[in-house]
Amino acid sequence: MKEKILIINNLTLKIIAIILMSLSHVGMFLVNVNEIVATLFLSLGSLAFPLFIFLLIEGLNKTKSIKKYLFRMLLITFLIFISILVFSFIPSLSSFNIYQFGNIFIDLSLFILIYYLLKINKNYSYFFIGLIFIYFIITYLIKINVISLPLIIYKILGGLFPQYSLFGLLLFLLTIIFYYLYDKKINKIDSNYKETSAYKFSKNAIFSIILAFFSIISYLLTYTSFSLGTNNIYSTYIVLASIFILFYNYNKGYKSKLVQYFFYLYYPLHIVIIFLVFTFIF
Repeated sequence: MKEKILIINNLTLKIIAIILMSLSHVGMFLVNVNEIVATLFLSLGSLAFPLFIFLLIEGLNKTKSIKKYLFRMLLITFLIFISILVFSFIPSLSSFNIYQFGNIFIDLSLFILIYYLLKINKNYSYFFIGLIFIYFIITYLIKINVISLPLIIYKILGGLFPQYSLFGLLLFLLTIIFYYLYDKKINKIDSNYKETSAYKFSKNAIFSIILAFFSIISYLLTYTSFSLGTNNIYSTYIVLASIFILFYNYNKGYKSKLVQYFFYLYYPLHIVIIFLVFTFIF
C-alpha cells in the first residue's frame, strides 16, 4: 500500500462530513416542500454519521486530554439542546417535530464518556457504563413509542435524547472493540507495523467492513417493523461512507484554533441559518 493512495486528511474528512450533515438537515426541512429532493439529501446525509464516529475515535486516540475533549463536546451539546428546545415551541415549525430528531452531540458525548471509563478501568467504570446503556435503552423505547411521554415533556427533553440511539451505540462499541483486538494482535507481532501506510489502510478497511455489516442489517430490517432507532432505509446507505474512509491518511491537514472553533460552532450556527431560510422563504 503506497502512501500516496491515502489522500484524505483529517481536515478534508471533517469538511466532507459537515457538508453531508448539512444536506441531511436541509432534507429534514424539505420533506414538506419537495419530497424527492428531501429523500436525496437525507440519503446523502446518512453518510455523515459514520464519518463523525470515525473522526471521533481518531480524535480520542490522539487527544492529549479526554476530559477537555468531553467538556468541549458537552458545551456544544448544551447549545444544541437549547436550540432544539426553542425550535420545538415555535408554532411554524410544529409540523417538523424537531424534538423527535434527537441530539447527535448527546451520542458523541456519551461515546467519549464510555471510552474514558473503559480507559481508566476503575471499579466504578462499568457501573457508570451500565447507566449509560440503560439511558440509551430507555430513550430508545421512548423513541419507538414503547414508553409514552406527554407531548410537553417530550418537547422539553427531546434535545437530551441520542439521535442515533442503539444504532449509533452499537456502531461505536463494535468499532472500538475490533480496533482494540486488532491493535493488541499487531503489538504482539510487530508494533513498528503501526507506522506503515498498510496499517492505516487496514484500520480504514476494518471500519468499512463494520459499516457494510450495519448496512446489511439495516437493509434486512427494512422488511420488518423493527429498527435500532434510526430510519432503516437511510441507514442502508452508510456503507458508501467507505468511499472516503478507505483513503484516509491519519494526517491532520491544516490546523488552527480558528478552524477548531469553526467546526465546534458550525453545527448550532447552520441549524439556525437553515431555520431562518425556511421560515422566511418557504
